[in-house]
Amino acid sequence: MALRSTFVALGIAALLPAAIAGCADCNKGSSGGADPADGGGSALDAAPMVVPDGGALNATPLPTASVAAAVNPDKLPPYTGPTGSVEGTVTVIGDPAPATPLAQDFSKCPDAEKIWGHTFREGPRGPKGERPLADAIVVVTGYKGFYLPEQKEARAVSIEGCGYPQRTVTLTFGQRLEVKNLTNEFWSPVLEPRPSPVLMMATPSGDAVRMYPKTAGHHLLVDRDRKYVVVDVWAFLHPLHASSAMTGYYRIDGLPVGKLKVQSTHPNIDANAEADLTVAAGVVHKVDLVIKNVNRDAGARALDAGAGTPPVLR
Repeated sequence: MALRSTFVALGIAALLPAAIAGCADCNKGSSGGADPADGGGSALDAAPMVVPDGGALNATPLPTASVAAAVNPDKLPPYTGPTGSVEGTVTVIGDPAPATPLAQDFSKCPDAEKIWGHTFREGPRGPKGERPLADAIVVVTGYKGFYLPEQKEARAVSIEGCGYPQRTVTLTFGQRLEVKNLTNEFWSPVLEPRPSPVLMMATPSGDAVRMYPKTAGHHLLVDRDRKYVVVDVWAFLHPLHASSAMTGYYRIDGLPVGKLKVQSTHPNIDANAEADLTVAAGVVHKVDLVIKNVNRDAGARALDAGAGTPPVLR
């Protein structure tokens, strides 16, 4: 896609490695085995998530064994202890979002410019110059000695108006992505890299189109007839992830108790933020994160030198 190529040219290629798809310590064994002091999760079954066969004709389920090998390579036990939650707001400071650096044709749906007209979406400026940041990725990492299975089979997104309400979607590898068309027009959603040569149609008010990312890491949800539609899809190897709303708000449930780390980045900003968190059972913790944006024309030298490398979200 032309828009994707432009983002890569801006240095966004640093965000593409599959290393961002999981947690460096999570789902890994340790010499001491599971340690409740390091954390835990709300897994109800010892078996990994099973991706069902069948369903819509355009669905291509992933083999259960392949999913299990990816999300739990060391065959660790699932955590069944108490859990907590985290919520907060992601804001951006620094340079404002520049216009999308490639001319896009929004003539067929002018409202699309509100979503894709700039490299990222931000809300009104606060008293200290901070703005709510939409579509940021937030993950929680740092647990050891067990794994956290995904509890939901699917991640649902909808087509509304000129496109999707969000520009970033996070899911767990093995989950299916269900695209529901709530408009009166026909859409042809495509997941790149394309897992199948079959062209799928999302009919108005019809059944959801089902897609399965074939690998963990970065994918793009695009539309054959609407070139401005580019949604970043991230498939993680653990379930503790979310993307921020237009208000910057995010929430992640099912956190293992203990000392963890909350990290955030954005597909189109060469920076990140992180905070330490000690999770207590049954508590909804508040963690706000601030990401600083430096536009390429103002800081290309620093970015080229390696500044703004996103965190390893494994």
